[in-house]
Amino acid sequence: MMISDLAVRKRTSVAVLTLVILVFGLIAYLEMPRESDPDITIPYVFVSSRYPGVAPEDIEKSITIPIEKKLKSLEGVKKISSTSMEGSSSIVIEFIAGTDIDEVLPKTKDKVDLARPDLPSDMEDDPEVTEVNFAEMPIIVISLSGPVGLVRLKQIAEDIEEEIESIKGVLEAEVTGGLEREIRVEPSPEKLAYFGIPITNLQNVISGENRNVSGGTIRMGDGRFRLRVPGEFETPDDIYGLVIGLHKGRPVYLKDAARVVDGFKDEAGVSRLNGHSAVNIQVKKRSGENILHIADQIDSLLEKRRPSWPNGVTATKLMDKADDVRMMVSDLENNIITGLILVVAVLFFVMGIRNAILVSLAIPFSMFISFMILHAMGITLNMVVLFSLTLSLGMLVDNAIVIVENIFRYMEQGVPRINAAVKAAAEVAQPVTASTLTTVAAFFPMIFWPGIMGEFMGYLPRTVIVTLSSSLFVALVINPALASIFMRVPFSRRAAARGADAGEVEKAGEAPIEVKGPFLSAYRSFLGAALRNRIPVVILSFLSLVIMFMVWLFAIGVEKPVEFFPDIDPKAIYVNLDMPEGADLDYSDRVARAVEAAVCGPAAEDGAHPCFAGSRGDKIHQTATGVEFSGPSDMDDIKYVYSRAVAVAGGKSAFEGNLPNHIGVQFLDMKDRLKPSSGTVEDIRRRVADIPGAGITVSKQQEGPPTGAPINIEITGEDFNALGRISAEIVDHIEKIPFVRDIRDDYVSGSPTVKLKVDRQKAALVGLSTETVGFIMKVAFNGIKVSTYREGDEDYDITVQLPESRRRQTDFLREFLIPTPSGMIPLSSIATFEVTGGLGKISRINHERVVTVKAEVDEKHIPGPVVRAQAEKMLADFPLPPGYSIRFTGENEAQEESQAFLTKAFAAAIFLIMLILVTQFNSVSQPIIIITSVILSLGGVFFGLAVMRMPFGIIMTGVGVISLAGVVVNNAIVLIDYINRLKERGMPTYEAIIAAGCTRLRPVLLTAATTILGLLPMVTGVAFDFHLMEISWVSESSQWWRSMASAVIFGLTLATVLTLLVVPVLYSLVYTTSRAAGSGVRKVRRAYWAPFYRITGTKPPHEG
Repeated sequence: MMISDLAVRKRTSVAVLTLVILVFGLIAYLEMPRESDPDITIPYVFVSSRYPGVAPEDIEKSITIPIEKKLKSLEGVKKISSTSMEGSSSIVIEFIAGTDIDEVLPKTKDKVDLARPDLPSDMEDDPEVTEVNFAEMPIIVISLSGPVGLVRLKQIAEDIEEEIESIKGVLEAEVTGGLEREIRVEPSPEKLAYFGIPITNLQNVISGENRNVSGGTIRMGDGRFRLRVPGEFETPDDIYGLVIGLHKGRPVYLKDAARVVDGFKDEAGVSRLNGHSAVNIQVKKRSGENILHIADQIDSLLEKRRPSWPNGVTATKLMDKADDVRMMVSDLENNIITGLILVVAVLFFVMGIRNAILVSLAIPFSMFISFMILHAMGITLNMVVLFSLTLSLGMLVDNAIVIVENIFRYMEQGVPRINAAVKAAAEVAQPVTASTLTTVAAFFPMIFWPGIMGEFMGYLPRTVIVTLSSSLFVALVINPALASIFMRVPFSRRAAARGADAGEVEKAGEAPIEVKGPFLSAYRSFLGAALRNRIPVVILSFLSLVIMFMVWLFAIGVEKPVEFFPDIDPKAIYVNLDMPEGADLDYSDRVARAVEAAVCGPAAEDGAHPCFAGSRGDKIHQTATGVEFSGPSDMDDIKYVYSRAVAVAGGKSAFEGNLPNHIGVQFLDMKDRLKPSSGTVEDIRRRVADIPGAGITVSKQQEGPPTGAPINIEITGEDFNALGRISAEIVDHIEKIPFVRDIRDDYVSGSPTVKLKVDRQKAALVGLSTETVGFIMKVAFNGIKVSTYREGDEDYDITVQLPESRRRQTDFLREFLIPTPSGMIPLSSIATFEVTGGLGKISRINHERVVTVKAEVDEKHIPGPVVRAQAEKMLADFPLPPGYSIRFTGENEAQEESQAFLTKAFAAAIFLIMLILVTQFNSVSQPIIIITSVILSLGGVFFGLAVMRMPFGIIMTGVGVISLAGVVVNNAIVLIDYINRLKERGMPTYEAIIAAGCTRLRPVLLTAATTILGLLPMVTGVAFDFHLMEISWVSESSQWWRSMASAVIFGLTLATVLTLLVVPVLYSLVYTTSRAAGSGVRKVRRAYWAPFYRITGTKPPHEG
């Protein structure tokens, strides 16, 4: 018994089931967490270490290399890369795809612990080992700005930070920028020398005195009392009274040789928003939590706290990923409603409103079932899942249209409603199931996509497979059951005679449709003409594929045929500032201000610049929707200009798209822009190109998984100076390639360094060692934390460091007195000084030193792969010293991996599809006909890309082709299956082909029409917003989907013609060819056995 037969017989139970699906599906949808990025843990582990004030070479030797040696023995490691910079070491361990990060993370920590004895003993903190989860990246960045000073801004930010961290689902909130309080003890070198007290004594005295000590318990009378020795400082002034030594038998107090400054730490960086000083709060959420709920609660918190802030203080969201999720959820909901309306509208003219609604129910019920399954699987509504659900919308009603239309046809032929539901569903159940399985087979290999891209995109096949499987269940169970209850066909449209008996009525339902009407008659004539001219039709079909491919190549340009990801209009960009090594914060901030000024526009007549004006209303613009706003620039699509300059550019994450020193430019939302932001990006490039003082590059905010720069060249070798020379020559070569820009390398020519070389013999004679001298220098010049001052619930560092005025004196080192067991001596008496240039940064990959050359490509004129090919050819014969090598990585590496996998996945999909089709038809030739129709439909894809002036997207267009193949295969399977059925009933092949084509014309056209109309908003960006009840003329998400939707729309338009004309022609051609071949074989067989039959007098067996 077919499942549809059982569903019709138990239609009341199915009706109840639909209510259960409706309720629980809606609950699952509402409870599914919303996220921006997928909840994936990529196979990366980070090891970060801090050792303030230490040069990169020493960081490499004392921290990076010892840890790398221990990490060598880890299993499953694909690549180890490290960066040693002043005061910090960062190591990235990339494991092979499929590695369980929860298993290797503790093993990595164990290896780092083994290296701990080899690390410097005076490191304040142990190396930190962490994993990376996309879902735990910052989701919201709030910038507080206003004319109240950084101290007050930081106080406000820290108050908000505590309240944000109390919100359910928030992992952490981190305040960056502002001034941090510090109690600094600044000794006078001359006074310390006079009293004969070494600077290191201050550390021992302060840390020893600022503590509470427990003395246990003491008995007094009949009671027991706890004994405490309180010593913590109650005020910073308590430090003045500490005795730090003796001089001539009298105590020397700290106030006699030093001063205590209750102030702030040296600024680590300077931040501004639209010219005003700013403090930022980064918010991260826990994995699997709902980003929309968190964002809404943060908005409510800010609104609640805003009245208590001083006048002029504002909170601005520099980043809010919840907006992206809201947009995509809104697009999905709008597309579902639009799809329902379009299906009803299209089918209304064919089957009436009641029957059209029956088909349209496939969309919500398939979605509700999918939500329940995805929720049970622990999958969240992230950008990839939302994209996949939207992609599936175009295929959800295909099965329902075929089944419901067949039931409708049976009833038109006079078959009673219940019998029609049973027999019509049974007739097409097998081909519909096979067609769904072929589509599932097309996506199934993508589940095994390796690497970060696979982790990111792996949600697509899972979601599509779940959704299509749900649609098959709805088509086979819910649609027939509901049709047996609600479907109606006007009596005037019934073709069967009233007086016919039951048997004749049943046979009438199985008969092909009666050809009548001008449209059906015209199609029959076209099909007949095609069958009479089969060879020209086939040749013309293949010729059209070639012609459309050439048209696309000519329209898009032979130099720009493919792209990896769509080149979308950016929401934000970074103007990165590569400062010269040794630049201090003041220098970096001056360059940053110059770039800000260039972005904001020319200064006013009075010399005041709009970026740093006293009021925010410096430039008044109007959005595309007619709303006025004040912006920081004379360019009318810039919302915010954010600046960040730092004192020491420490190591950054491998997933950050900007350098530590940068200016961020955020554009208006797409619907508010008067022109594409990509034009403004080019204007900004021109404005900042000639600003001196730093290397300036412009990069777009990265969307999706990290892939690296379009051109990424790694140069490996031992000598860093040689690597620098080679990288400079490569940069000169790359600059000659057209449309290459923002070329840079990470080689730092030299950091100004004062080398203090201790004479070991002289030092030993006075009781000193190199380590002792180095530690004294570190305390004096870099400063050292010696204790903690507590005030209320807050802790503040107490540090010992020379006054800044003394640290800036060039000759002070020679005069500096250091303590020895026999008294104070000048440092110059045991050491010499040399000013040199040390390495600014040392990068290593797989234990080799490396310098990387990166460059961006203007993808609007030429794709990255073409430029990379030119660069590879140009550098093929590049002369290298022995032991040095060049390799291309980055986006090229990721693209090659994805291309290699997708090629294998496509081959596996073809094999699975062929296997299903051969099983369905018990034939090899008929599946080849279907595969041929899929290949020919690519002509429509190329024509669509030519019309839209788009390159072939490896990811998006590739997914569109797979989706197209699913729809094309579906229609071809149902058509060929019906031809076979008619032939089995005794109808001649020619008549069976004509009859089947005419009978399946309506469902094929309906499937194409509903799919094309449903995808149109993705191409045009024009849709109706059912939340705001207004027409939306642009859509940010459509930028991602345009390539995919264009492939399906134009490909399906051509494929519809192929299904209705070329597939029947190929079927006829294969049939006659095989029949002719069979006839020839029989003739040869007769000729071979003829003598035997004559001799024996027997007759040959009958050959039918």
